[in-house]
Amino acid sequence: MKILLIYPQYTHSSEFDLRSPSLSLVYLASYLERGGHEVKIFDASLGPVKRTGKVFHYGIADDQMAAYLRTASFDLVGITCSFTSRWRFVAKIAQLVKDISPSAPVVVGGLFPTYSWRYCFENSPHTDVIILGEGEETFLSLADHLEKKLSLPGSCGALDGVAWRQGTEFFINPKTRYNNDLDELPFPAWHLMDIQRYFKFQRRIFDLPSDALPLLSSRSCPNRCRFCNMYVTQGERWRFRSAGNMLDEIEYLIKTFGVRNYYFVDDNFSMNLTRAKDICRGIIERGLRIKYNFHNGLSIKTIDEELVCLLKASGCISVCLAVESGSERIRNEVYGKKLPTEKIVNVFRWFRQAGIPSVAYFMVGAPSETYADIVETKKMIASLPMSLVAVSAYTPYPGTELYDECVDKGWLCETPVDDENRVEMFVPMLTTPDFKPADVLRWKREVYFSFLWHHWRDLLWEMLRPNGLVNMDAAGKFMGMLRFNPKENKQ
Repeated sequence: MKILLIYPQYTHSSEFDLRSPSLSLVYLASYLERGGHEVKIFDASLGPVKRTGKVFHYGIADDQMAAYLRTASFDLVGITCSFTSRWRFVAKIAQLVKDISPSAPVVVGGLFPTYSWRYCFENSPHTDVIILGEGEETFLSLADHLEKKLSLPGSCGALDGVAWRQGTEFFINPKTRYNNDLDELPFPAWHLMDIQRYFKFQRRIFDLPSDALPLLSSRSCPNRCRFCNMYVTQGERWRFRSAGNMLDEIEYLIKTFGVRNYYFVDDNFSMNLTRAKDICRGIIERGLRIKYNFHNGLSIKTIDEELVCLLKASGCISVCLAVESGSERIRNEVYGKKLPTEKIVNVFRWFRQAGIPSVAYFMVGAPSETYADIVETKKMIASLPMSLVAVSAYTPYPGTELYDECVDKGWLCETPVDDENRVEMFVPMLTTPDFKPADVLRWKREVYFSFLWHHWRDLLWEMLRPNGLVNMDAAGKFMGMLRFNPKENKQ
């Protein structure tokens, strides 16, 4: 079959987003190609950045999307939707596809459709199928069935992890199977992407310059923190690629595309310390001479001092570490991190001693959080040897324990799905007896200014250091975070 995979336009709080390509689509594309299908990828986000309301719109206009679809040849269309705020763009693309090719099935996948599949069907009559969670095996089976001229319901009925529309009714086969041998997956189909065009749009990822590509070393997480929805799409079992498989991919990318800058996107690179250290040693032994960072976060719980030294020796130039809160109560009881303060302090100290800059990730606005907890966060920030801080608003995700608790207590004041000012992790979505959304925005600014007060020397060093963490892209992004104040949060 001729299959078209689409990455939608999106909105962001600033005009300095990273422009990261979709790993889910290039993995899916390589799997479909290996299955004998003809695949194209179109990224609708690679367009101008324009301010619309309180947010910035990334990507082409609807008429440009329609113009491309009229020239494209496809039998089946897949659209990815990672965040709730992107659904309105996905729904519009589905409509454009049906306007141009009514018989082509439209398949949607990603985090938001996985946990809100019924909402997606009810609000997008142009969406035919939703792939739930990890999609390679299910999408390939669907394409194979359709190629054999089976009906859409007939194609979906025997599949795992799929929902579909049949007339006015919706049906679902829950997700029960995941790929436990990630080494079996083909490498992502970067040959289908115009990666040089990506690099022209790409912003610096902290201290990592363009040209840079993402790497995924594992899927899912066994920790089940009360706020995290990773298991919703990736299952409860942590699954990993072998060190040899990872090193082979890096070698392939260097030889094929000449890329030597990488950023790991999975949170659990160090879940298995032996594997993580083997990857680092392999980079050194194979003489790969790369630079890489962990801009999505590295789990503090699984790091030891030897790993930190190996990361430095193998080319790691910075790490982001998810602390979440300086309050033991919020971090461990509310969020369920099970992360002691002593471990946090030791890990930040090890990275400072190794000469690897660290970025601390915090959230504010957790259920039951009070200003006293914010004070604890500011105290921790003052004491940690960090290089930079990034602060987000707690976002309640359906399917998580904390989301259900917020719903039960009537605290959720979620921004409508189709609101153009909705941006996950930036818009506070709770009103509790302890705070309102406006309080969360104020707390967020206070935490930032606390960092500036206590770490201005670190900040100055990163600004003056060649290729430091703080560059024009990073400064613009963080200024956008500070300024972002959607109208619905003025209550």
